[in-house]
Amino acid sequence: MPLNPAIKRLLRIAYKNNFDQLHTFSIEMMRSYLNHPVIRTSEAPFIDITVNPEVHARCFTPINTDPEQELPAIFFISGTAFIMSRLDPCNQYCSLIANQSNMKVINIAHRLAPEHKYPKYLYDCIDTIHHVRERAAQYKIDPNKLAIWGESSGGTIAASCTHKLKSASDPILKHQTLFYPMLDFINKSPSKKAYGQGYMLDDTFIDWLDERGFEPEEDRSHPLISPLLSDSFDNLCPATIITAEYDPLRDEGEAYGKKLAAANVPIFHQRFDGMIHGFMRFYNNITIPKQAMALACEQVRIGLGHT
Repeated sequence: MPLNPAIKRLLRIAYKNNFDQLHTFSIEMMRSYLNHPVIRTSEAPFIDITVNPEVHARCFTPINTDPEQELPAIFFISGTAFIMSRLDPCNQYCSLIANQSNMKVINIAHRLAPEHKYPKYLYDCIDTIHHVRERAAQYKIDPNKLAIWGESSGGTIAASCTHKLKSASDPILKHQTLFYPMLDFINKSPSKKAYGQGYMLDDTFIDWLDERGFEPEEDRSHPLISPLLSDSFDNLCPATIITAEYDPLRDEGEAYGKKLAAANVPIFHQRFDGMIHGFMRFYNNITIPKQAMALACEQVRIGLGHT
């Protein structure tokens, strides 16, 4: 399918404004340049959570619900490229997920690379999950209905969390939602070759991200860095995987879904044709992100038995 016309126009504007030069930016420039878009939605009330002096989270409660009602919860990990704070900038987006899913949403603010490289940000997320689960009654959360939702680099971390926390007897996470996840830092898939330039996730930027997210000597084939390369998919929680036709990460996301299915893990996958990596950024501009959001929220409700 051809590129969505609106996406094509947005790409032309982005690259006219030096998007292909991201790999030359300093950390400070990148953090100011890659702002999270403001989503037009009703903001959900929230409380802040301190996991430890360096790790924080924000818990959103869907609007028009009883604040004393115990609800399922979704741990949300934004596409931070490992380096960008997404606590305040994701207020509207997390509100949207909370309101559409009718669940609590916990936005995890992990420590940021390059000051805090892998595995620090991964374990910050795992510590947050444990912290909230242990205090579920305090936050009015059902500890038996916990899900995780990650996008792009956040999808990397979310998938890694499911591997780290999986258990045949006491699974903490009951569902995972992965939007265009980055799951293989080793292999060059056909989609990476086809869409590695000009589609808003250039291979030069992936290399830039890799250098800042990991130490040079770190084994990129480790399954907590590249979850697709894991040799064990048993006992992972059911998954919803969203991919985009013109995304360099498309193939690894879809290959991950096939490995989950081969391990008898329930999997729902939807590829959105005509879309690029990060298409949820354009929620205000086009219809397809709204469809993807509705679908993902429906699947997590099904996964947690929350009707």
